[in-house]
Amino acid sequence: MSVDGLVMNTKLLRWRAVSILTVWALCILPTAAPAAQETNPDTLPMFGQPAITRPDDLKKADEVFIKNAVAKHGNRTAATFATLAQGWASLRSGKSAMALRHFNEGWLLSPDNPGVYWGFGAVLSERGKLLEAIEQLETARELMTNDAKQLVQLLADIGAVRSAYGARLPRERELERAQQFSAANQRFSESLELDPDYAPSWREWAISLYDQERYSEASIKAARALELKAESFPADFLSKLKRKVAEPN
Repeated sequence: MSVDGLVMNTKLLRWRAVSILTVWALCILPTAAPAAQETNPDTLPMFGQPAITRPDDLKKADEVFIKNAVAKHGNRTAATFATLAQGWASLRSGKSAMALRHFNEGWLLSPDNPGVYWGFGAVLSERGKLLEAIEQLETARELMTNDAKQLVQLLADIGAVRSAYGARLPRERELERAQQFSAANQRFSESLELDPDYAPSWREWAISLYDQERYSEASIKAARALELKAESFPADFLSKLKRKVAEPN
């Protein structure tokens, strides 16, 4: 596995155990009122660029950071690995702001590394900014061209976040809901085409299909997830699904 691939794999699975439950929980919450626009570039992926112009003094500080990081780790790839690994560790510890800082540093070192955008997507998902998370995760997918194993996992993440966003939309936005669910189904399908035995994709797809009110299909996906010993479903999910399947049409 490449160093870049290892960067993404090092912390992802532990994040997913938290993030997937987080976005699933968001499905049952009412849509919140829009938050105040963030203007501090340090709180934004890529420091808010290109919308927010980076001042010359901070550009110089960025150059110093890159130079020091490369000198410390020996080369740019190793420096990126170390920086992104710190980002995943911070996210696991619940330190979202620190995680974003490290992912931004990773972006400075390697702006075409898909792991950077995967990290941005993870942070935004944790913050409940699901639409923005989708944009970052889809960018990671577009950049990931040579690591099928990592792509399997990324596609499952995209499917889960798209589904959670679709479920959170109000019923009057039915067309947009349908579009997000359709895109989620596509990503889950693509993931399982690459690896039919990837248990998390079966699990998250079952949850997604439940939110789509496609209960029989959800039951089939859940059974396969259990066969593959996937992570436990959210509390009461299986019992609720069983009741829905048993209801008369």
